[in-house]
Amino acid sequence: MTTYNDARVRPANDRPPDPAGRYVLLWLHAVRRLHAGHALDYALTLCGHFGKPLVVYEGLKLGYPWANARHHTFMLEGMRDTAAAAARLGVAHWPFVETPDHGGRGLVARLAADSCAVVTDDHPGFVVPAQNRALAAKSPVAVYLVDGNSVAPLALLGDRPVSAAAHLRPRIHAQFADAWANRAAAEPDVPKVARSSLAPPFEPWRVPKDIAAFVARLPIDQSVPPVPGVVGGTEAGRALLAEFVAGKLPRYADGRNQPDDPARGAASRLSPYLRFGHLAIEDVIDAVLGSLGGWSPAEINPRAKGKRDDFYSRDANVNGFLDEAITWRDVGRQFFFAGAGSVVPHSAHGSPPFPDVLPAWARETLNKHAGDRREHLYTPEQFEAADTHDPLWNAAQTELVKTGRIHNYLRMLWGKKVLEWSETPAEAYRVLEHLNNKYALDGRDPNSYTGILWCFGLFDRPWPPERPVFGNVRYMSSENTARKFKLAGYHDYVRRLTGVPPAGLF
Repeated sequence: MTTYNDARVRPANDRPPDPAGRYVLLWLHAVRRLHAGHALDYALTLCGHFGKPLVVYEGLKLGYPWANARHHTFMLEGMRDTAAAAARLGVAHWPFVETPDHGGRGLVARLAADSCAVVTDDHPGFVVPAQNRALAAKSPVAVYLVDGNSVAPLALLGDRPVSAAAHLRPRIHAQFADAWANRAAAEPDVPKVARSSLAPPFEPWRVPKDIAAFVARLPIDQSVPPVPGVVGGTEAGRALLAEFVAGKLPRYADGRNQPDDPARGAASRLSPYLRFGHLAIEDVIDAVLGSLGGWSPAEINPRAKGKRDDFYSRDANVNGFLDEAITWRDVGRQFFFAGAGSVVPHSAHGSPPFPDVLPAWARETLNKHAGDRREHLYTPEQFEAADTHDPLWNAAQTELVKTGRIHNYLRMLWGKKVLEWSETPAEAYRVLEHLNNKYALDGRDPNSYTGILWCFGLFDRPWPPERPVFGNVRYMSSENTARKFKLAGYHDYVRRLTGVPPAGLF
């Protein structure tokens, strides 16, 4: 019997499962948690079918693109929580962390050879698709990819990349009630047969007392340190989610575009936990809808289907946040998922080819104005050092370097100005990709790439008048952005991050 969630599962190769295998292997790759996981649920189903235990493999290598102390520490803090969750559930957890003396080349394929089947994440970004293809080619047993990206299966949101969020929103709304009824188990139902204390055929990573100190000894980029006060993992993500729902959600509609200080800001700061799979988007939706008290799908407003407002709830804060968290997050994932290997081919590190992925009008207008004189030009090194004439841009870049994030509204200005101040659009794209993927805790993700590409016209339309450099690509100014913050908030933001009172804009 076919179920709704069968749409999430697809075979990565044509090999059958091996019922004689020792275990079912769950490779935590993009979804690094042991709750609310569709891949986890599917793997446990296979355990029951084959009568074999579950082995959870979670690895971290040294050589991934933009590897640095910030990303490494955040992921290892998540692995610490996974180890604790596995112990609580009674399943075997085999963590591997590569060091100069302890390489991991070919390890997953060797583990696959002893398994009944492999289950892993059908994630459309960064290194995941290429690594899944490599495993599928080497594995002697079936490899199943499970889509746990979104509340609705991406396969049901269309087989071609959408060109705007407005085109995806009605598809999400049409699927939401069924998807919510078929969401992953908040706490997995682990059958007795899946539990074991199987030991790995390699030396597993032991959680050190001081993860940051462990990372500091690794041969990765140590110039990007962990963000003070920001801890990775499911437990920290759940605490931040609870804090957001209690304190910031009630003012989200009015405060989302204000500088994120305790008095005015309402940004959730949940994106790194979603990016690394420490939290599920279903966790977030459940907590946000739970804040209403007694919400049920009967409260969905069918007259608002396809509209930005009033669909999930008549509470503007709840509905506004969920539209951002679901629609705008899904638009990036659907764009890559539906186009992977054809419309949106990936490089080895997940980067889409620029400018091929832009709409035709954007390519044409940017090409037409590629030779326009730029009033200001900066080198990649000057951008990275936040050394421009614009105090607001400098503050945004400083926020990225120091905190691993940029305020949501400022991220758009940040990207637009790099386009304006670079010799060519291609050079601007390279700068933005590097800065975002190096420093942002939610970088190297489908939404990071579509967010950057939005600055060049993706998911947008032509905007008159035609301008130098931008052509008909939407233009943003620091002055207008600062006014969005209101004068006091703008001054506070720049002073807080740069230590210098802003001058020249107001």
